[in-house]
Amino acid sequence: MDNIKDIPYTAPVSINLYEVSYPAEMFGDHPAYTILKTAETAGKAKYDEYIDVTDCWDISFMDFCKCIRVRKIGQSAPLPNSAPFRSPERIELVNRLIREIGDRGRQFLYSKKHERYAAFHWANGRLWYTDDYTGTPMLMEEGKEGKTREQKHAFSHGGTLWGLVNDFRDYIFGDDDANHNNGYGGLYCQHWGYPAEDIEAIREIAIELGYLKKPAVKSAV
Repeated sequence: MDNIKDIPYTAPVSINLYEVSYPAEMFGDHPAYTILKTAETAGKAKYDEYIDVTDCWDISFMDFCKCIRVRKIGQSAPLPNSAPFRSPERIELVNRLIREIGDRGRQFLYSKKHERYAAFHWANGRLWYTDDYTGTPMLMEEGKEGKTREQKHAFSHGGTLWGLVNDFRDYIFGDDDANHNNGYGGLYCQHWGYPAEDIEAIREIAIELGYLKKPAVKSAV
């Protein structure tokens, strides 16, 4: 394959964390509630939530904006004089791998409907993972096992990809050999249903980026 430097790549944009609040009885007798969204701006967070809502509710964007409130609760860059967030280069690496996975084969971790990839990012010094289909950010805490209630509702894929996402989380938190941590083989899983050339290309890119270890070379006997 070509050298990794020759492969076009656009770094992910900075993403902030927003809280979208619904008033009581907006949906029948449903109580007031909030939902988290990740976006570049409050306006984009509001519009992304609107697109999700209109799957089951006929309302104009202007009327929707009159009903809900949006406030920023986490930012992607540290405040002045604050400590830097951890390992931004590892997040960039993992998000690049996610885009490679989403651009190939069955396009895991990419939503055609919403035209977005899953992605990791920091907000207020905590690690978040935003699902490609639901658009919902999930807090990813170091060393946690199993899904929280919020993660069960927000994550739109199966166990194989949940294992891979948690491998990525472990890598971001500093584990240099995280690929095998959470079952299913990670990027060496044999059950993705991707063409062989696509899965091999993803693995080679992961090796060049430093996520996967280079296979050991067996000496001739």
